[in-house]
Amino acid sequence: MYIESESRAVIVEYNKMIKERSKKTQKIWVSILLIVLGILVILALIPGILDNETGIILYSVYGGMTLVFIIIAVLVSYLSVSDKPAFNYLYKEIYDKINLEKGTFYEYTPFEKENLEFNKRGGLFSKHARATVYRHVTGTSPNDSIFELYDVMLVTGGGKNRTVHFNGIYCTLKYSSTSLFQIRSHSKPRLTGVKYNRVEEDTDFKVFIEEGNRFSYNEEKYIDTMNRFKLNLKAKRIYLSFTNDEIHFAYVPTTRTRKQSNLTTKKLNRIYTDFLMEVKYLDELMETSEF
Repeated sequence: MYIESESRAVIVEYNKMIKERSKKTQKIWVSILLIVLGILVILALIPGILDNETGIILYSVYGGMTLVFIIIAVLVSYLSVSDKPAFNYLYKEIYDKINLEKGTFYEYTPFEKENLEFNKRGGLFSKHARATVYRHVTGTSPNDSIFELYDVMLVTGGGKNRTVHFNGIYCTLKYSSTSLFQIRSHSKPRLTGVKYNRVEEDTDFKVFIEEGNRFSYNEEKYIDTMNRFKLNLKAKRIYLSFTNDEIHFAYVPTTRTRKQSNLTTKKLNRIYTDFLMEVKYLDELMETSEF
């Protein structure tokens, strides 16, 4: 955990990076605004452009809309906080401190671009979804569970047809299982090549098991674990999938750990604790498997 003297240097460096990032964004949008203003002035001076009602309407509507959009973008650039300093610097510092104090060897990668097949392997969401990974952590938990953790958004389509399938924490654990099943807040399994039957259980979750298998105590005990996790994590939605060699566990938290503003020692320690708790829940999941 951080004490005041330790956190001061981290906070100063983080705030410096936030200001530098903001100034860069502001400079870009102000430059665009000046260019657009210049173009509008030039157009107004061209003979014939504003000599008729149609020209005046088109100039006013399209020029005005463009100008309003850019002015809003300029204002947002002054008021918003980028998430890049948090992922590129702050969270790396926190994981380094966790490794130092807890004797762990967690490897942290921001904005991972490669090896993003975890969604296809788990079958929780559409296999066609594109993964935007903000935070990727790999390692071995205190109870020797090999895990990978992603703060990720899974999306298909684009523009008006853009669909967000998942936006939260997605974890994988190495585990051999002969029973393929899923417990989920909504929707249905998406695992390629596996047919599932819906299991009627007295629970708010949707429960599925591979066709031809029976839902027994070995699977049923996870419903209690998922109920407890959903409550303790304050999760909006929660998902669990067992494949032949992995456990896939995902949830949508009420508050995501991404952008950080007004950073304090208390906030640093809260993030530190949240990162530790993410791994603790994975160990609890494995304890259910061994029970």
